[in-house]
Amino acid sequence: MPLSDHEQRILADIEARLRADDPKFARTVGTTTVSTHARRQVKLAVAGFTVGFVLLCLGLVHIAWGIAGFALMLASGVHGANQLKRLGADGTGDIGGQLRRGFSRYLDGVRRREGDRDEERGA
Repeated sequence: MPLSDHEQRILADIEARLRADDPKFARTVGTTTVSTHARRQVKLAVAGFTVGFVLLCLGLVHIAWGIAGFALMLASGVHGANQLKRLGADGTGDIGGQLRRGFSRYLDGVRRREGDRDEERGA
């Protein structure tokens, strides 16, 4: 059910006050998606897998390093696979489109900041 004009004005007023009162929170809420946490966890899993591989290579020096590296690689791989499955279940499989939209949003933010700086210099 769509909002009436009066409700839309009230909502726009609330949003404007929120942006004015706490711009950092408004920016975070505006850019965070459902899949942001899962993507962060996938990146963490890749980093853990990489560190585990390095530890596995250090297993040539001491067997305990190799065992720890293998365990870290296994845990990171399982965790990363679960997070990727969660990303797929959320219907966010269009990674290319998401990257393009994110890059466009980033460029819009950069242009907006540059415009604000130009206005400050001119004022």
